[in-house]
Amino acid sequence: MKTAQDIMTREAITVLADDSVQKVGELLLSSGHHSLPVIDGDGHLVGMIGERDLIDAHRKVHLPTMLTILDGLIPLGGMHEYEEELRKVTAVTAGQLATARVISVAPEEDVDAVAEKLLRKDVHAVPVVDSSGLLLGIISRSDILQHLLKP
Repeated sequence: MKTAQDIMTREAITVLADDSVQKVGELLLSSGHHSLPVIDGDGHLVGMIGERDLIDAHRKVHLPTMLTILDGLIPLGGMHEYEEELRKVTAVTAGQLATARVISVAPEEDVDAVAEKLLRKDVHAVPVVDSSGLLLGIISRSDILQHLLKP
């Protein structure tokens, strides 16, 4: 039985939480990856940042619909989406733009379980982290495919 640590890419291309959004975009384009792990100075995973995050950061913010009752403004749904859009368009660093709620795997996790997570959560890659959150590597859909096609 193969585990995540058996097939992960150990030398993952990463960005630091303090790196600029511009630098992240350039690195994503030059690396050919769809997303990259964001780490702090000690190598702990802070989040993931991907093409979608960068596209969202350059979109126009859509104000939520408001209802006025007795001189008070009441938002009609969509406040969470508005706050998320606002967070992304005002981000200047990778740490501010990154998605903090990340699907990650442990090094001893079975490859089949990793593949299931990639497909079920519709992500291109998952970071492999130890119990303290230290980034050990990354597994992409390509890594899973290479594993499946090996004799």
